[in-house]
Amino acid sequence: MAMDLNAKAAYIRGLMTGMEFDPTSKNGKIIAAMMDLLEEMAATVTEHDNALDQVYDELDALDEDMDDLVSDLYDLDDDEEDEEDGETEYEVTCPNCGAVSTVDEETLMNKELVCPNCGASFDVELLPEDNEEAAAEEPEEEQPEADETAPKNIRID
Repeated sequence: MAMDLNAKAAYIRGLMTGMEFDPTSKNGKIIAAMMDLLEEMAATVTEHDNALDQVYDELDALDEDMDDLVSDLYDLDDDEEDEEDGETEYEVTCPNCGAVSTVDEETLMNKELVCPNCGASFDVELLPEDNEEAAAEEPEEEQPEADETAPKNIRID
């Protein structure tokens, strides 16, 4: 668009001024009132157009946020792929900051983990399935190392 509405209204106003238009005559009063109305309408349309652009920008931002939220909450594709790979994952709570992170079995076997939230390193002890309830009741006691082929319980020291 070569000129926006405000520029066109200003151009017409300039033509009226250049033609030595008489705004005091009967016809001149009507045309002058129409010109004032035209300028006011052009300004209002421009304001509405700017507001609509802002609304579209905010709507796009909300749409992106909603996509992120849906992918975080309903991330079923990744969970299904993990189950298909046969890898078992464990949730580990950092003793320093309390952040819960998920680790795979290989990472868990390293015995020393680093919290991705606060950077603190801590040791884990794998407990056999039989000692799961005992570990929950006695968190401070040392348990003998379990068979590493089937870890199910995690104890943080």
